[in-house]
Amino acid sequence: MTMDAKFESLLHGRIQFQGSESQVVLRIPRIGELFGLLLEAHLRTPERMSVMFPAEFKRLVESLNRQPIGIEQARALYADAQSAGQIVAGRNRLFEVLAEQGRIFARCPRCSNWEAELSIIALTVALKAGPWPIVDERMFLAMPSLAKRRSKGARPPRAVCASRIRFELPSRIAGLPAEVGTGILGDADRNNGAAELAAWQEWAPARSEREAGREQWRADVPGFQAVLRLAVALDQLDGISGIITPEVVLRMPITDFYFLDNLYYLAHNVDVTGNREPGVKCGECAQTFWPVAG
Repeated sequence: MTMDAKFESLLHGRIQFQGSESQVVLRIPRIGELFGLLLEAHLRTPERMSVMFPAEFKRLVESLNRQPIGIEQARALYADAQSAGQIVAGRNRLFEVLAEQGRIFARCPRCSNWEAELSIIALTVALKAGPWPIVDERMFLAMPSLAKRRSKGARPPRAVCASRIRFELPSRIAGLPAEVGTGILGDADRNNGAAELAAWQEWAPARSEREAGREQWRADVPGFQAVLRLAVALDQLDGISGIITPEVVLRMPITDFYFLDNLYYLAHNVDVTGNREPGVKCGECAQTFWPVAG
């Protein structure tokens, strides 16, 4: 699959680095490359970010003047305030634009023969709610909504909600290489949290039992907490048989991950009691319903 030309330009840019113009090509990392770098706001000290940002740049920058970069060059990019700011701005555009490209399909709960097709933007308009941010303070990658368990969104009495939330991932829309392209989103908190508890017991054992490469598969790593909760929430992914594991989620492009994190927040955690009318009307049976989970 080839990346759609209208998105290809997001990967290419020019920056001022060490006093001269340089050509930079960005890439879209997997969430597995970045989840350990996601920090809560109170932990983003200058000392810590002087380590985290170069690590992120090394994963984000495909090439500088047609050459791959190592960690020392990533540190030099971060140390140059102008080049660092330009790379961060390019990352923000790349991630935010691509994460909006996914499609959402909310199924009519009455006839089950029709789905409302929405984008993230259309869903926020229908719910009169802002999306969950991808970038914090226009500088840091934001903490995912799924990094902690949140209250279920309030619903009006006898609210009629979608019977299923299906999706097509941004990677499929934009033509990015990815293992999966479509799926069904369920509830990470089902059975009063029992499903998530079972997942922690299955996939994040005690330190002495952890396999190599899984040292950050811990509850005190917020990025992994979000990864695990998303794995629990996913009812189905095309091409994946059996249980959806954190490893499957970790292989997703980060833009797919942020799309699903945002979709989960909007479909499960946003209140709809302040809206007067349900957001959509079935094109077959005329049932009006909220395009969210009940």
